[in-house]
Amino acid sequence: MFKKRKKEEPNRIRTLSEDLLKGVAHRGELDHTWTAEGLVRRDESLMEQALALELLESEGYAERSGTGWRLTDKGHDRALELLRAHRLVETYLARQEGLPASEIHAAAEKAEHEFTTDRINKLADSMNRPRFDPHGDPIPERAQDLQKLNQIPILEAEEGSVGRVVHIEDEPRVEFEKLLEMGLALELPVRVVANTGKSISIELAGETLKLPSRLAANIEIVKVSEEGWYPEDLHRLSLLKSGQKGVVAFISPACMGPERRRLLDFGLVPGSEVQREFSSPFGSPIAYSLRGTTIGLRKAQARNIFIKRES
Repeated sequence: MFKKRKKEEPNRIRTLSEDLLKGVAHRGELDHTWTAEGLVRRDESLMEQALALELLESEGYAERSGTGWRLTDKGHDRALELLRAHRLVETYLARQEGLPASEIHAAAEKAEHEFTTDRINKLADSMNRPRFDPHGDPIPERAQDLQKLNQIPILEAEEGSVGRVVHIEDEPRVEFEKLLEMGLALELPVRVVANTGKSISIELAGETLKLPSRLAANIEIVKVSEEGWYPEDLHRLSLLKSGQKGVVAFISPACMGPERRRLLDFGLVPGSEVQREFSSPFGSPIAYSLRGTTIGLRKAQARNIFIKRES
C-alpha cells in the first residue's frame, strides 16, 4: 500500500525538515520556542540540519525566535498533519499488516512522507478514525487538535494504586522491545506493588514484574480509583497447568492483524472455556481443548490471551 516510484521520493533535506516539524508536534512544542536538539537522528550532519531549518523558514513553516525557532500557523498545521500521518500509518501497519510492534515505527518513518492530506483522511476513514496509535499516542483529528488523557508516568504512581496502561514509548527501540518481551501492552490493568524510585514492581495478570526506572520511565498509566477494579482472577493462558481451566477474557491489544484473526478463528473469544491439556517435550506448542476440539498454541501466543482462571 505504501510503495511508490523512486522519482516521487522526497530528497533527504526535505525529509529531514518534515521530521523536524513532526518532532516538534510529538514533543508538545507547537506553540513554544524550540531547538533542533533531540529532534534529528544521529546520522544527520549539522550541515543537513541547518539546511532543513533554512527550508522550513523559506517555505513559511518556521521563523527564528531568539536562539531557537517557532512554528508559524502554517507550520503548526503541517506539523500536526505529519504527526497524524505517522500515527495513522503505524496503526494501519499494526492492525492490517500485522507488523510487529517493534518494527512499525521505523516502517512508518519511511512511509509517512508519501501522504497528501486527502490520502491521510482516506486512511483514517478506512480504520473508522482511530483515536490512538498502537503506542497509546493520540492521533490528531482533522480539526488539528490532540486528544489528551489524564495520564501520569507510572513512576509517579504510589504503591497500591491501580490503573491501565495508556502509553508505551517506542524509543529507544531496545527498551521498547524489552517491555514487549515482558508482556506490557496498552489497556492492560496493572497494580503498583512497590516503588523505590530506582525501580518499580507491578502486578499484571498473576505475574509480578520488576522494572528498573529506565524502563518504567517509558510507561504511562491512567489511574483508576474504583474499588475492586483490578481483576484479581485475571491470568495469562500460558500460566495454566495441565488440567486447569479458564474463561477467555480478552486478547492482548499487542496482538494485531493476521495473528489476532487467527486466534479468533480458533474460537478464543470472550466467554469461551479453555483447558490446558499438555505441552510438547520442548514446552511449546501447548495443547488446549476448546469447544470440543484441541488446538496447539505457541507459548508466545498463549501469553497474549488473558483468562479468568477457575478455582
